[in-house]
Amino acid sequence: MKNILIFGILILSLISCESDFLDKQPESDGYTFESVFGDSVNYRSFVEDLVARPALKRHTANNSPQGDFDDISDNSISGATFTGVPSVQAAVGDFYALRTNGEATQAKNGTFENLWSKIRKANVGLSNIDYYPGSEQTKNRLIGICYFYRAESYFELIRRWGGMPYLYQPLNADDDMDLPRLGYQETMKRAAMDFDSASMYLPVKFPDSEWGFPTKVAAMGMKARALLYAASEFAMQDEGAEDLWEEAALAADAAIRASEEAGYGLVEMEDYYYLFKEQIESVYMKEVIYGRRYRHNWGSNSYRNRYRPPGQLSGNYGTQPNQLLVDCFEMQATGLPIDDPESGYNPQDPYIGRDPRFEESIIHNGQRIMNRNMQIWNVDNTQSPSTYGSPSLKYQGGDVIMGYTQTGYYNNKWMGKTFGSHLDMVWPDLRMSELYLNFAEAANEAWSSPAIKDGRCLYSAEEALNLVRNRAKMPNINSKFLDKAGFRERTRNERRIELCFEDHRLFDIRRWKIAHLPEYRDIWRMFISKVPTSEEYPTGFKYTKELLKTRVFEEKHYLFVIKLDDANIGANFNQNPGW
Repeated sequence: MKNILIFGILILSLISCESDFLDKQPESDGYTFESVFGDSVNYRSFVEDLVARPALKRHTANNSPQGDFDDISDNSISGATFTGVPSVQAAVGDFYALRTNGEATQAKNGTFENLWSKIRKANVGLSNIDYYPGSEQTKNRLIGICYFYRAESYFELIRRWGGMPYLYQPLNADDDMDLPRLGYQETMKRAAMDFDSASMYLPVKFPDSEWGFPTKVAAMGMKARALLYAASEFAMQDEGAEDLWEEAALAADAAIRASEEAGYGLVEMEDYYYLFKEQIESVYMKEVIYGRRYRHNWGSNSYRNRYRPPGQLSGNYGTQPNQLLVDCFEMQATGLPIDDPESGYNPQDPYIGRDPRFEESIIHNGQRIMNRNMQIWNVDNTQSPSTYGSPSLKYQGGDVIMGYTQTGYYNNKWMGKTFGSHLDMVWPDLRMSELYLNFAEAANEAWSSPAIKDGRCLYSAEEALNLVRNRAKMPNINSKFLDKAGFRERTRNERRIELCFEDHRLFDIRRWKIAHLPEYRDIWRMFISKVPTSEEYPTGFKYTKELLKTRVFEEKHYLFVIKLDDANIGANFNQNPGW
């Protein structure tokens, strides 16, 4: 890490970008400090490389069947089951091997290095800004971008690997390399301050042609998210940790105010699909405050391996949701969890009348996808003898064939509507619904009741949560959950379904310090038997919920293992506990 990561000896060796001059090593090709940082075009290209080439490339055209990032959490598992798949390694507790697994984008050494590289680049941009010869407006924009990406890179480091040294300047070759690590909460607080600084320099919005650049409201929203993490149970383990729930709630309120004033809001449920897919600007630009766009061609490995399941949808692997995630979608008519006796849920007609987001997020037996009626059952008992498998759940030698669903479900959030067509998708790094959920969680904890509306805030926790529910055509949260503990549980449930497969769940269950508990650890399936239609089995199927696998999650898994070379820098830069 000393020469490649944080501790670059030459500042100009940082420069790597799309521009021709940045593809070279300036010190060896005749470029001078002045030609890079004294030229307005070159300086802008240097800083905007932070935007063009993010450290974390989510949902890019990756050829490997690694599945979704949620597969490392309790939300789902990957359809690929061979050795080396991140979710397969994580399920047996082999988080250590994720360091060198090229597909483990959450935990690998390369991600650790890339994030530090972005911090270094942001620090170089900030430390030399007085040399920038361009307009004051563009100068402020560059300062804001540097603050934002320093903060975002730290945020991603912290929630993966814990507290870190917080660098405000690029280090020189003769600087002390053995820097002590700050606590988790303290490092998150500093990231929040950097997001706050970014918000002072960035414009409220960029032109639509520059969508994807961080804005003032994005920085305010990310500040609120960082403070939410800093207030959560995992951060409170730090020695001297302070209660930050009120600060997190007020930051979320400020982000909501700024976003609503800028014209952001929740799209109608009829447009929910287009919030993520087909790149209709009038939809996603309304709700997605900060995000990226990608295209996956129909025949590409990224679409065929990562998203589309085998069988009727002509994919290879895909993501297979956990039955426990499926159980989180409430009944629409009553707004109650399915385990509530008053909910109206029928376990033998399990997919009828559920929260509308269920159909948008989960592919299940009998659902119509891409003009195909999905046939996902394990055994057909209407035949004599019984036969195993169905068009979208194949068996061989008594076992489900790799790639086909082990749980009885596939992921629908990243599936298009048209068979044979490419997928233009939008990755929402931050959207309005998360802001409301962040506020609801923090406000409930800060003021001990979801009904309390602090005079400084636009909403109560209850009102903010209901905004998200009502958009989904769900009734207000039931009054039986309006105590602090009950509301906490339902808010966490709301986050799980609203933000599923958007790279939140793994970090939520870790910051809440619940990832080791069986109900947030194990993977369950729905075993589906085709049977004669009857009063007991009105759909012609018998549905049986079963434990599929017990995942291993130990105390040390709350943080990933740090790259060994970096952990051995010196006595102060310690490896994470248990590793």
